[in-house]
Amino acid sequence: MSISRSQRARLGVFVIAGIVLLAVFTAIPLGLKLTDRYNSYIAFFEGESLSGLEQGAVVKFNGVPIGKVEKISYSPSDLSRVRVEFRIQEDFPMKVDMVATSGSMGITGLKYVEITGGSNESELLKPGSEIPTRISTFSSITGKAESIVAKIELLLNHLNQISNPDSLRNIKTILDNVADITFNVNGFVKESAPQINGIASSSQNILTKIDNIASDVKLLTGSFSSTISADRINSTFNEIDSTVLSLKNLSIDLSLMIRQSREDFIVGMENIREATENANQLTKILAENPSLLLRGESQKRREIR
Repeated sequence: MSISRSQRARLGVFVIAGIVLLAVFTAIPLGLKLTDRYNSYIAFFEGESLSGLEQGAVVKFNGVPIGKVEKISYSPSDLSRVRVEFRIQEDFPMKVDMVATSGSMGITGLKYVEITGGSNESELLKPGSEIPTRISTFSSITGKAESIVAKIELLLNHLNQISNPDSLRNIKTILDNVADITFNVNGFVKESAPQINGIASSSQNILTKIDNIASDVKLLTGSFSSTISADRINSTFNEIDSTVLSLKNLSIDLSLMIRQSREDFIVGMENIREATENANQLTKILAENPSLLLRGESQKRREIR
């Protein structure tokens, strides 16, 4: 079966039209992609798992796509941090007070990056800068749920240990001991109740007597104040002051007299000491040469003649 020339022409036109359409549909996305301009930013996620976040994942701002994830890697300086690089549209005003968090797409397990925060008055974040991060609410709830599950498991283990027959036997023994102690305490309280009541009554009597004594003292003070006038009290205190002043002057005079007598006594003792020394020297000289007495008498007689 041969193909006519007109059929070949129509087939050629169809193939050319298909190729042109394919080129157009391929060029339009490529042109849009080439015309779009992006700014790159980085963020470090810490304290949560980014499982489900893949390269090419969408970056959203309040649910609106504004970019994509370029690269996910670890931080060589700190292995607890995950480094994520973004491409954000150039016309999007990235602010310094914006925060990046991870979000989850339903039950699929896939994740995306959510940009939140920011105010119109804040400054723009320079391209290539680091975006602060925050643990997502879902990750926080997941961590708390894991902690709660661990605590529930620990509680169940404790309940299993308590429900063990040996543990129940020990608990029964403890309760029996507590019951015995309670019984003994009740008996002690019953036996001690009369003594406690006696002590309470004695204390009450003592307090009553103390009150009576205080009342008597108060009455005595009042009667003293009523019987003795203020002028008499003032005159009495003046007399006491004058008496004290006289005693003070008398003590001063006695002190001066004792001091003078002491000085005279010291002078007299000094004279006695000098006279005693002179008598000792004279006695010593006469003991050594007794003829001095005779010579002295003969010389006196000669002088008299």
